[in-house]
Amino acid sequence: MHLLLFDHPNIVTQQELRNDLLLLPQWRQRKVLSYHFLIDRVLCAKAYLLLKQGLHDFYGISGNPDFEYLAHGKPVLKDFPDIHFNLSHCRKGVLCVIDEKPVGCDIEEIVPSIEPGLSGLCLNAEEIAAVATAENPCIEFTKLWTQKEAVLKLTGEGINDDLPSLFTPDTLKNLSLHTEVCQSKGFVYSVCQRKD
Repeated sequence: MHLLLFDHPNIVTQQELRNDLLLLPQWRQRKVLSYHFLIDRVLCAKAYLLLKQGLHDFYGISGNPDFEYLAHGKPVLKDFPDIHFNLSHCRKGVLCVIDEKPVGCDIEEIVPSIEPGLSGLCLNAEEIAAVATAENPCIEFTKLWTQKEAVLKLTGEGINDDLPSLFTPDTLKNLSLHTEVCQSKGFVYSVCQRKD
């Protein structure tokens, strides 16, 4: 598995973004420019550029990759169906994972506080207890959130109403989850694949 991380999107200048736009195909340029705020444009551009860099560095693929989309909107590489990838970004970082097997990933800012009622919408009772008793509940909550999002991005389902019951023993025994806490940078990311 190949993981690429860009961890300083908030210091990218307008000029750097203009330079990045020149490296993108027209359809991605339009998508980048459809966002109003600089940070959102940077995140969109850098996600594609990380994918492009990874395909070149690890697979020798040059040029601009084209996407097709599965039923729930998960992008796949149009010309390379045996190479799987997933992209995620937050205001603190951009993550790209590429592999020969399906993969899901998520990166999120460490939440500054846990909104009342939010835990019940996405965590089960055991997970709520783990968050409440953690040394840093905000980090623990963010870890669980990124893990669940990575699983749903792996399957291509996207966020649904069944988040509290997502992690059953049967589900977890078939998954490989890797989570990193980058506390100094202010984010957590998780990557998920099915076990062989």
